[in-house]
Amino acid sequence: MLSKITKTKTLAAIGLASLLTLSWGFSQRVLAQTPSQDNPREGLPGRRIGGGTRGDCKLSSDITALVPEKNPVLTVAGYPTFFFYMPQNPTPLSVEFVLRDENDEKVYEKTLMTSGNSGIMAISLPASKAVTPLVPDKNYHWYFSIICNPQKRDDDIFVEGFIKRVVPNEVLASKLEHASPEDRAAIYADNGIWQEALLTLAQLHRSNPQDLTIANNWNKLLQSVGLDTIAQEPIVTVSQK
Repeated sequence: MLSKITKTKTLAAIGLASLLTLSWGFSQRVLAQTPSQDNPREGLPGRRIGGGTRGDCKLSSDITALVPEKNPVLTVAGYPTFFFYMPQNPTPLSVEFVLRDENDEKVYEKTLMTSGNSGIMAISLPASKAVTPLVPDKNYHWYFSIICNPQKRDDDIFVEGFIKRVVPNEVLASKLEHASPEDRAAIYADNGIWQEALLTLAQLHRSNPQDLTIANNWNKLLQSVGLDTIAQEPIVTVSQK
């Protein structure tokens, strides 16, 4: 787990110059999430790519979770947003998202119907009394499944992984509060907080599709974790919270 000492060391390593622009260095810093003495990670198992042809699923390519390979992925949000690439299918498909806590208790479940078109979709935990926010420093297990045959759930095509909420210290919180959206994405990346770096850039990219700088940084962010093949895919939905 990320201790207070670890967070302080990570924050102290941030140079002010790195916060002024989004550059290739920005996307490289996101990769600083491998296990080390200064940045321990549990190395929990995950499956970010799922493929196959089963039942009504005749996907043009694999479903993909927009996450690094290392787990858990970090977030600062009590109600985070998750991103998934849905490949094209001849017909609409039913998909299911499930989040469970460390005791394997269900926190949230959502089922929805896709259009059948390819694109990157977002699923956000709703900030409501019915859903308990993520508790800091706890590992949560998420699943995203395509239901190929409702009568035979063993045929589901799925991806899965872990997410952990961390609490920014006062210095980091102040930087985030006063930063522009572009700089905020870089600050999140500098601290290995993937989920908000991705969400911030996704919102910017969808709101400003003609901005080449934002598009370039979005592409580099995905390329930095080996997701080159879906970097050019359209963003279908993005949480505006």
